[in-house]
Order: sequence, then C-alpha cells, then structure tokens
Amino acid sequence: MEVESYGAGGTDNKLSISFVCPTNCVRRPISEMSRMLAAQGYNVGVGYPESLACPTQEWAPNAKLEADSKVKKLKIPAYYLSSLRYNFPKLLSLFSWLKKVFKADIVHLWEYWYPLSVAVIFYALFTGQRKKLIMTTDGLVGYSYKPKDPWWLVPAFKIYTRTLGWFLFRIPGTLTTYGKAMLVFSRLAGVPMQKLNVIGTGIHLDNFQNVSSSDVEVLRQEFGILPDEQVLLYLGMLSERKGIATVIEVGEKLLESGWKGKVIIVGDAHGDEDYLAMVDSKYKDRILFPGGRTDVSAFMKLADCFLLASEGEGLPGVVMEAMAASTACVATNEGCTPDLIDNRVNGFLVKQGHIQGYLDGVRKILDNSEGFGKKARSKIEYFSWPIVLQKYLDLYKKIVFGNGDGK
Repeated sequence: MEVESYGAGGTDNKLSISFVCPTNCVRRPISEMSRMLAAQGYNVGVGYPESLACPTQEWAPNAKLEADSKVKKLKIPAYYLSSLRYNFPKLLSLFSWLKKVFKADIVHLWEYWYPLSVAVIFYALFTGQRKKLIMTTDGLVGYSYKPKDPWWLVPAFKIYTRTLGWFLFRIPGTLTTYGKAMLVFSRLAGVPMQKLNVIGTGIHLDNFQNVSSSDVEVLRQEFGILPDEQVLLYLGMLSERKGIATVIEVGEKLLESGWKGKVIIVGDAHGDEDYLAMVDSKYKDRILFPGGRTDVSAFMKLADCFLLASEGEGLPGVVMEAMAASTACVATNEGCTPDLIDNRVNGFLVKQGHIQGYLDGVRKILDNSEGFGKKARSKIEYFSWPIVLQKYLDLYKKIVFGNGDGK
C-alpha cells in the first residue's frame, strides 16, 4: 500500500513518514515509532525486505507491526541468504518500491552498509530528494565496535567507512545517532558533524514498573529462588559477541565466594557455542538457561543486578529495560552505553573482557541493589518514549516546515 504524499505546504497532522529498515527483522525503534506516530494521526509506512524463508516468527517488533492496521507495510520481495542472515532485495522490484517509499515527506533510514540502505541513499541523490532523507546509525564498526572474529572485519569496515561510507554520509540531509558517546567515533570515521544530531531510542517505562508481584513470584517459584537469595540476570541473544562466557565466569566466581543466589541467562543461542557445557558441574543448579522468553518485564523486575558483558552495542535496549524496572546494570564501557549508565552512580561501566571489573561492579550493586536501582530508574526517565518521540517529531517538522512547530 502506498504512502500518501503531502508537501511542505501541508499541515502538521498530514505529515507523512516512511521508515526504512534494511533487514527483514524490523528494528525495535522503527516498530515503536511508526505505531505511535500512526496512532497520533500521521501517515506512516515501514519499508523492509521480506522473504518468507527468513524466520521472523519470534521477533516481537515484526509481530507488533503486522498487527497494526494503521501503519502501511512497504515490503520489497527479497532472497534470503541464510549464510549471511540477510534478505537481498529483488532488483526487478527495487525501483517501484523506492518510488513508493519516497512519496512521503520524510524518509527515515537505518544504517549505511546494507545493500538496501545504499540503494535508498543513491535514489535520494539521483532524484534530488536528499533533504527529506534522514539516516540513523547506532554504531560504527571498526570505531565504536571492534569485533575480534573474523580478524578481517575491522579493517574491512574501516576501508568501507572511509571510502564509500564517507560518500554515503554526505548524501542524506540529516544524520542521527543514539548517544553523545558516539560523537568521538563519528569524527574518527569521517562523519560530517554539522549534519549529525544525537537522539536516542526510547522505552515504555510503565511496562517495566507496573509488573504484577504475582508474575515475579511465579518466576521465583519456577527457578526455586529462596527468600534470602539474589538474582544476577542476563537477557538477550546468546552469542560470543554478547559476552555470555564472561557472564558465566562472573557467576561462578560469585558462587565460589559464598554468594547466595542464582544466575539466570535468558535467551536463544545464535551460533555453535554450547554455553551450558561451560558451566562447572557443581553450579548446574545455580547457573540456569531457561531459553527464549516473552515475560521480559517480570525477569527484569526479579533481578537484583543485570550484567551485559557485550563486545559491541548501540544504545542497548536490555539495559534500558532493566533500568526502567529499577534494576541497576554492570555493562561494558562501549557504544552509547555511557549515555545510560553514570559509572559508580546508577551502575558500573567496565572495560571489555575485564573479569575483575565486572565482578567488582556486580558485587557493589548486589550489596545495595535498591539504592543503585532507584538511581537507574531516575536516569532512564529521560529516555521515555513520549520524550524521545517528540524529539524525532520536532526534527521531522523542522525539515518539512522549516521550524519545530509545524507552522
């Protein structure tokens, strides 16, 4: 279905926005923002590649988007490349799809390195529609995030970013990134700073505060958590990049020291790692792997401390969710995580891979989980969706109408 077109002479409530996700799994901010704006009466479409061979059944943002009849779905047929976990758009459909997307007043694109992203950016250039194009990036591989494996990924991304990426950054009229912590990396990567705006993503605070105590008690019963025991939690993808081995090691060291509690590692495995086999046999009943779960808010409320030992993040949603549930976090000092965690105030930031640093931070929070948790909850209020959405909306109106109020 096509997005209706309204020009700069239109009115505020007839502003039209096309969001573009370059992957089959729609990014959480796109799903949330599109649905909230549609509910306010804006004309909103979401474009993304679709292949039925790509599994998205477990991806909540896709399910929420599909269920919302007010948001137009601008899907482009794609081939699913399972080895790359990417849907490559079918070229015969690309031009007509781009025309639909660019009928909107604003085209808001995520990331610069996917094939579909490159197509959108060049279409804006060749059709003279650069002003209406916004591009958001939540991280710069090789700069803000340096994966260790495969070895060639960092130099390859650096070459790409400083060649084609350098050119692509200069085409959209506006660029955004999720946090102030990303500014230093943006300069290093050659991003034109005069175009760059810092606007984060948001969180529905009530979803993590208004959690039924009975739901939390169900989890305590399920995992046999005694009244005097604490919970160290990880929730997310189970992969090497997320530092699951580090979470296990920190948990074992806590238990060796006599800590009374359980480590719960929630999520589905992505890769060949057998994390359960990494756990010492004497801790099999204390370090638990319940698999993927949908009762995220109850887990966040259950936890006394959240640990994210990841190698790379943008603005980590799981940290935001934990903080919204008044659960303080220990996390790797990278990406935009410092925009969320004020070190030693509402949580702890640790150098990637520094086991003792993670362990010390976790211990400090467990010793005063309520105090750190209250400060975490206070900080995350600045990231509530109504506040964040208004910042994006002000940006859209400024581009279309020339000011921030749509007049």
